[in-house]
Amino acid sequence: MTQQLNRWSYRIISLGFIFLTIGILSGAVWANEAWGSYCNWDPKETWAFITWIIFAIYFHTRTNTNLEGVNSALVASMRFLIIWICYFGVNLLGIGLHSYGSFTLN
Repeated sequence: MTQQLNRWSYRIISLGFIFLTIGILSGAVWANEAWGSYCNWDPKETWAFITWIIFAIYFHTRTNTNLEGVNSALVASMRFLIIWICYFGVNLLGIGLHSYGSFTLN
């Protein structure tokens, strides 16, 4: 049962990684058309890159035989937290080009 759950989580995370990569690349093309630059290092762009790096670390810990002791589920949980920070934290609390619903805490 645990192996099957591990296999399904790997497949779902792989699908998410593909969609995130496509989203980052298409967003970069759109940013170049809109602002004349592929990346402005806006907080949203930076956190999207951090999320992509965490995905890559997850795949590296899963496939590298030298890192068998590293728990890939721990990295996957960290990735999930980073995605929520990127989605809610930057959109609602961040200030930048991608701050759609930012509000001030008085």
